[in-house]
Amino acid sequence: MKPLFLVVVALSCLAAYDTQAQFPNFPAADRVLGTADFTTAGSTTATPSTMNFAPGVTVDPVSGKLFVSSNSLHRVMRFGAAASLANGASAETVFGQLNFSGESAGSTATSLNNNYGIHVDRSGRLWVADYGNNRVLMFQGASVLPGFGSTPDRVFGQPNLTTVTAGTSAIKMSGPNSVWVDAADNLWVSDSVNSRILKFAAVSSLASGAAATRVLGQPDFTTNTHGTTAQKFYGLLGVTVDGAGRLWVTDANNNRVLRFDDAATLGNGAAASGVLGQPGFVTFNTGTTAQSINTPTGVVVDGTGTLYLAEYFNHRVLIFKNAAAKANGAAADGVIGQPDFTTNTGARSERNLAAPHGLALDEAGRLWVADTNNRRILRFSPDTSAAVPAVGRVPKTTGSTKLSIKGTASDTSGVAQVRYRVGKGAFKNAVGTTAWKLSAKLKLGKNTIEIVAVDALGNVSPPKKVKVTRQ
Repeated sequence: MKPLFLVVVALSCLAAYDTQAQFPNFPAADRVLGTADFTTAGSTTATPSTMNFAPGVTVDPVSGKLFVSSNSLHRVMRFGAAASLANGASAETVFGQLNFSGESAGSTATSLNNNYGIHVDRSGRLWVADYGNNRVLMFQGASVLPGFGSTPDRVFGQPNLTTVTAGTSAIKMSGPNSVWVDAADNLWVSDSVNSRILKFAAVSSLASGAAATRVLGQPDFTTNTHGTTAQKFYGLLGVTVDGAGRLWVTDANNNRVLRFDDAATLGNGAAASGVLGQPGFVTFNTGTTAQSINTPTGVVVDGTGTLYLAEYFNHRVLIFKNAAAKANGAAADGVIGQPDFTTNTGARSERNLAAPHGLALDEAGRLWVADTNNRRILRFSPDTSAAVPAVGRVPKTTGSTKLSIKGTASDTSGVAQVRYRVGKGAFKNAVGTTAWKLSAKLKLGKNTIEIVAVDALGNVSPPKKVKVTRQ
């Protein structure tokens, strides 16, 4: 086994609903890379479009281009703009190999060895956790580089681009697995075999081989023991920093996610501020529920504070809304890859996952998932709108003071409510959801009735307008 937009609604009287774009449970992906369709497994052979075991994915916030880390093929693939990629699209180029058919590991300036996590920061720099070479590489302007044979601009964890020995010090690494550069220019590295997180402050000013500034998970730079406490890790994999400066770490063998508030200010060996997946800091149980986690891998947080967590052995992605405010061991709010919180079957379809690993969010809020055992990358687009309700037959004129209207409503996220108003009056609730009815009070003359559907995620549909004249 491998080592491990806010939707603005003009109907102000519907403001009680949460109109933030979200993902419904068990959504269907709308894009796949690595294979031509959602039912065919990706190939193990190196071609311009295949990726074999691909644990890392990232989107350049500057160019919009998509990068994929292909571990078994020892390369990082660069695709065109993520928003316009077709299913099964070919990469533009690769890093770590001299051509699209190369798939050998190497320990040189232009090669990779079992690379894992990748990240493109706000400056367009590509950072690669080169696991087998015990180093982190940085490529400046990665979206415009030729790729094939490109030499990194910086290396950390080694004194140069030809040394690859492992170590436990402020200048050495052992099996780096994940990388992230925060808004304050701090580089965070998951140094997994050493069971620690390294911080390189003001990384843009550092030369190759520079020493780490801080360490978490260990009391100093020379200790590499693992454990299950608020200060220790065991087999960590994923690392990310949210917009408020909180560091999130997936502690894989402890089956939990740790949160470190104000991470940039912490000293060596500081304790975590919170935990998800466990009720406290001293347990490491696995499970398949909304509160439990089995081998967490990738993690990413969006601009609203929603955390997305990939679970390798539960074959799913968990969603925690306002994650930083949750109590220790709190339940997830949503799930991708499984129909519910108690199923954990690995499968291949537009809805299923098999051993997901890395995660990334693009500028439009689309979630990209590295679906490793299916040898593919899936894209899930958020649900940003509700479907307009269908209205039954309505007369153009009536002599009655009240008008009964019936109709139906459907939405991929489910229908939470159907509402209506007459003219500029207050919105009221119709009776029913997928099949609904209402009784509208009419004034003399022309009346306009607006009917909207609210889906299970809080999205409000455009109004269906019905015009009736009361004689």
